[in-house]
Amino acid sequence: MRHGDFKLGHTYSPHSVEKEVAEFWNSNGIFHKWRQWRGGPRFTFLEGPPTTNGMPHVGHIRGRTYKDVVLRFHRLLGYDVWVQGGWDMQGMPVEWEVEKRLKLRSKKDIEKYGLEKFALACNALVDEYLEQWKEWGTRRLGLWLDLDNAYETRKPNYLEYAWRIVKKAHEMGLLTEDYRVLWFCPRCETSLSDHEVALGYEEREDPSIYVKFRVEGSENEYLVIWTTTPWTLIDNEAVAVHPDYTYAKVEVGGERWWVAEQLVPKLMELWGIKEWKILEVRRGKELQGLRYVHPFHEEVPERGTRPHYVVVADFVTLDQGTGLVHIAPGHGPEDFEVAKKYGLKVTNSVEVNGVYNELAGKFAGKYVHDVDKEVIDELKKKGLLVYAEKIRHEYPHCWRCGTKLILRADRQWFIAVSKIREKMYAELQRVNVVPQKLRDRFDVFVQNARDWNISRSRVWGTPLPVWRCKKDGRILVVGSIEELKRLAKELPPVDDFKLVHRPWIDSVVLKTEDCDEWAREPYVMDVWLDSGVAWIAAVDGERNRELWTQLFPYDFVTEGIDQTRGWFYSLLATSVLYTGKAPYKTILIQGLILDKHGQKMSKSKGNVVWAKDLFEKYGADPVRLYILSKAAPWEDLAFDPDEVKHVISDLNILWNVVKFADTYMSLDGFSKDKYPLEEWLNKALEEDKWLLSELNLLTIKVKEYLRNFEFHKAANLWREFVVETLSHRYIRLLRRRVWLEESTPDKYAAYSVLFHVLKNVLIIGSVFVPFATEYLWQAFVRKYDKEAEESVHLAKYPEEGAVEEELIKVYDELFKVFSVLAEARNKAGIKLRWPIREAYVVGASYVDRYKEALKYLGNVKEVKVGKCPEGYVKAAEEGVEVCIPGKLEPELFYEALSREIVRRIQVMRKEAGLQINDTIRVVVDTASDEVKKAVELFRDYIMRETRAVELSVEHADEGKEWDILGEKVKISVKSAG
Repeated sequence: MRHGDFKLGHTYSPHSVEKEVAEFWNSNGIFHKWRQWRGGPRFTFLEGPPTTNGMPHVGHIRGRTYKDVVLRFHRLLGYDVWVQGGWDMQGMPVEWEVEKRLKLRSKKDIEKYGLEKFALACNALVDEYLEQWKEWGTRRLGLWLDLDNAYETRKPNYLEYAWRIVKKAHEMGLLTEDYRVLWFCPRCETSLSDHEVALGYEEREDPSIYVKFRVEGSENEYLVIWTTTPWTLIDNEAVAVHPDYTYAKVEVGGERWWVAEQLVPKLMELWGIKEWKILEVRRGKELQGLRYVHPFHEEVPERGTRPHYVVVADFVTLDQGTGLVHIAPGHGPEDFEVAKKYGLKVTNSVEVNGVYNELAGKFAGKYVHDVDKEVIDELKKKGLLVYAEKIRHEYPHCWRCGTKLILRADRQWFIAVSKIREKMYAELQRVNVVPQKLRDRFDVFVQNARDWNISRSRVWGTPLPVWRCKKDGRILVVGSIEELKRLAKELPPVDDFKLVHRPWIDSVVLKTEDCDEWAREPYVMDVWLDSGVAWIAAVDGERNRELWTQLFPYDFVTEGIDQTRGWFYSLLATSVLYTGKAPYKTILIQGLILDKHGQKMSKSKGNVVWAKDLFEKYGADPVRLYILSKAAPWEDLAFDPDEVKHVISDLNILWNVVKFADTYMSLDGFSKDKYPLEEWLNKALEEDKWLLSELNLLTIKVKEYLRNFEFHKAANLWREFVVETLSHRYIRLLRRRVWLEESTPDKYAAYSVLFHVLKNVLIIGSVFVPFATEYLWQAFVRKYDKEAEESVHLAKYPEEGAVEEELIKVYDELFKVFSVLAEARNKAGIKLRWPIREAYVVGASYVDRYKEALKYLGNVKEVKVGKCPEGYVKAAEEGVEVCIPGKLEPELFYEALSREIVRRIQVMRKEAGLQINDTIRVVVDTASDEVKKAVELFRDYIMRETRAVELSVEHADEGKEWDILGEKVKISVKSAG
């Protein structure tokens, strides 16, 4: 398509506009020209790669719109923008989708299905969704990213950078294998890192129980503990108290219960115990060593083979529970540390799938969360249950499949981030975090960063590059594909892609001079490590070092608030480990996207709004502008699809303003080179100069807002300029000049000003609505300016001109007075198209400067400054008062009638499809003497306003009947052409 193919239809149609513009961009290589420009300094962007495991939804569209705005804005400012795309294609998110498709319910099912077939199914799934993301998450949105050179986390040359990080960690002494308590997803049968766990907290209801542990050697003395995880009682090894708190032995119904003294009244009330007495008080350290009987010593005989006793721990608090904490070292990090201190056995009777093994006695073979109820029932039978209730609290769930997580001890691989977190924090302080109010969340997480558990017992991911010597248990870390091939005894007959994925890599055995056989540790790595090396892997930085050093650290990254503990964090950790530097200069933290009721969107709730549905219904530009306008980027946004219609209305106003300008400029032979602004500005009226000041102010403020990532302020200011400043104000003033047949100098000056303003409004608006502004650029700007850039997106941001502050105040006051005048008319029941004799204005400062404009806008014969005459109708707003006659005066009645006739004729012109410059013949058929007299008195006015060459009052055989002020009037309109 060429620019001459673009036509201004009657109304704005997002779908046809976007289709034609996309064809224009493709056929003319506009994106390539935009991206290849090398005229200014570099602005580098790192794409937070979306996972291609499903269709893009409005949450994705929000963030990708922000990315596009930043990139387009910097290109307008003259930057050479780096816009490489990227895709996250591995890990649990992909596996979860494939499992659902194949109806696989566990890791055993995957093994039965076949690891090779499963890995290929994962790869096929991301290929399938990749096309959907390219279309609905990128192209149809108008997001200009380089997809031809997009990085993919599954590619061999990409994922080996995750290997490089691990090898570097090993060389620095930061790679460790350790037995620790970690969060596991029993459904996915794998451990999770702290930042993965942080992504899945949800409120849920769980048991809250108070349990008695009988003191050894006594029949009626008990330690009372509290827990919300009854299933962990099976692996109980000790009870912890605070050494400095005081504990009371309370007599209750013939039994003696130990609880924290401070909590006694509160607990007795909760448990419904009316009579009780404190028999004895001891410090926590005095209880140390007190032995008790395991509550399930009969059901789990192994627990009865060793002593269980009270230990002291500073982490015990009185915020919840009884002040006595049940210790299960296999199911709690703090419990684990207590066990190490006191030499307690770390019992873990729960397998990775959440099922008890033989160590659990009668509970063996059962699922942990199913056992909760059984444990409570057993405690009741034994008389050990003091009280049971339900509690609502935040608890972690698998960030992918939604399963409730469990804590269990296991041996895994870690990067000792705790040893570099001070450096990470120091580097983070050099980063501009937007908004500042959210940086604390990131700062605190980094300051308290724990070692990163990187091993996952899964299939589709970057293999852990750690091999163990079968002879002596030493480890070898491979840092590249080249090194892998060099050390391999033999390689499977597959390409590099399969070679670096499970299950094919599992068969690779390495050999060195000092060890004949090295076997790989059977893990893949945390998927966040995959995306976390994008800062170097995206451009294969070690092989393309010159390019990488130009890009790094990246100027800008943005993702949702959850990514402070996800991608933002993994980028920081890997980059500081490998380079000692933060990989980014600015991060923009986005808020959540909610449904229109303020609820979090989720597939299970059925309230997700899909990008495809949105674009097919409303088009991309309206969705973009709505998202940009509705809320600050960092605030939560309640997305209501019905509200997008308001944005379409505003874009239609822009369309109509441009169409108005095109209509009259075309009629009067305007072109930019014939009427250059710099030569015609001295012929402009004050209202034209006011509009230029408003444009200059818009240019300054939008740039300021966009530099500060205040997209909501920039977009709303632009919308307000289009709707209020241009359409409701300036065009309303301008109509009286362009309708005149005479070619007056101020008319052409107005055209020059309006063209200049519209051209720059389209350039500024191109960052918000790239399709509509491109269409109008081609249909309008390039029609009147032969030197205009081939695309609005190849233009430069407008230069900042002078802002005449007083002129802006003058016109602000004018339209305020006009608004008050309109309110007075409304009170009096006098329509704006009916002329009134006079209006009195009080409380305004600049009336003399805009008196003529106010007379025109307000349809007033005379504007006066002074008090309101008796009997006049009054309206007031913010200190401004306007008074008008309460009735339409007789001498103006016929003028009002003539205006009503004009209005009907204009409607009929439009219905007949006549162009603005088409002339007509009009016949008015009526029995009303008043209507006849109005035509007689205002014949010239009616003919001028309607472009009629003939106007007669006589019988009309055909025409349209109207009711005009209670009189029946038939009007016939025919073309005179």
